[in-house]
Amino acid sequence: MFDVNVKVISELKSFISIVTGKKAYFDKYHVSDKDFTRTRKLPFSSLVLFITKLCKKTLSIELEQFFGDMGCTMHCSVSAFTQQRIKLEPLFFYHWNMVLWGSYYFYAGEQVKRWKGYRVIAADGSSISLINNAALSKHFGGQGNQVCDFVLAKTFYHYDVLNELIVLPDIQPYRYGELNMAYDGIDRTEEDMLMLYDRNFSNYKMVALHLWQEKERKFVIRAKETQNLIKKFISSGSLSSVVDMKPTVSAIEGLNKSGFTITKDTLLKVRLVRVELPASVEVLMTNLWEEDGFTDDLFKNLYFMRWGVETNISVQKNILQLESFSGLTVAAVTQDFYATVMMANLHAILIKDAQDTVETNMKDRKYPMKINKNKSFGKLKIILVSLFIDEEVQDILEKLHAHFIKDVIPIRKGRTFERKRKNVQSKSKFKTFTNFKPAY
Repeated sequence: MFDVNVKVISELKSFISIVTGKKAYFDKYHVSDKDFTRTRKLPFSSLVLFITKLCKKTLSIELEQFFGDMGCTMHCSVSAFTQQRIKLEPLFFYHWNMVLWGSYYFYAGEQVKRWKGYRVIAADGSSISLINNAALSKHFGGQGNQVCDFVLAKTFYHYDVLNELIVLPDIQPYRYGELNMAYDGIDRTEEDMLMLYDRNFSNYKMVALHLWQEKERKFVIRAKETQNLIKKFISSGSLSSVVDMKPTVSAIEGLNKSGFTITKDTLLKVRLVRVELPASVEVLMTNLWEEDGFTDDLFKNLYFMRWGVETNISVQKNILQLESFSGLTVAAVTQDFYATVMMANLHAILIKDAQDTVETNMKDRKYPMKINKNKSFGKLKIILVSLFIDEEVQDILEKLHAHFIKDVIPIRKGRTFERKRKNVQSKSKFKTFTNFKPAY
């Protein structure tokens, strides 16, 4: 796996070289033609690496540490960094992340984990809390009550649960909503992706957009028990049934706006599968057919994989401190979001070899063991600059591997916890103040 990791790092470095070396590419990632044309202490390549390092301490401390890691005796001011970052288009980090996961899938080959030949992609959204200033409030919006207003953004993830990679991240104004972000993402999915959705996405338009791709996309959606079609199926007692789904008025209007011509008689064929749980019954809606080998007993464990995207969102907010942003502008928030996804994916790829080592060496333990993500991410953040500026990448990866395998925690399967609903005010774990960052 070291060979794969070395090649992935090499591709990431090459992307920066290509972008900075060819004007046609470079023009996509800066705001003005005059940007990054003068020699600065923080040129384009250093700027993107600094942002990717995820600055959670006061910026003056982070900059001093960064330039020390770069081997420089001087460092730039916070003002100089702020002026440089406004020149950078956040789209760079989105594309850099595509290079990351795309090169991993290419070089890992048969090591890429699949279910029945598919990459299992769980899709879900989340709200993130932002600082309440005029610029962020105007762009992202949020919620409010008679006491105060809360500025929020809506994020969306397409998460490869078996390989632990975020492949299609997105951030939008809060009122744009998860459903619209899910609709937008369908066109960007690939043929070998099997999509998993919760019941918030159970509707005719969602099913139609998957089926009407040039080659239909496979999906499993938890159906809403309040839908008449689902009520009828549950009362029938059947384990599985193929039914016709009728469009609602809103679905007809929405699809017509999207360029599809449908009427109330445009039916969609879907399969319903009953899943018995200890305290309830769930119904899954899918286009995985029994005659193709997808038997009823497969779906309970398959849908349970969707929980991986929830866990990943928790990692984004709690371990990577997503909501502790390094800037107060729309561009800064967007840069930080995509940079956080980038670091999460890089971390997921680099710990794979260490996880294999742990599973081999600790297979006789009472519980299976896994790498401690909190500690391993901390080590990666410390050594990140060396990965991109040193030539001996193999040596650095070996040091990381040795550190990763020292910190492990047990996997206790079968545990369940009551889900506690939080109000908007308490959703954010990290509160960022406009004039304060910790110096430690």
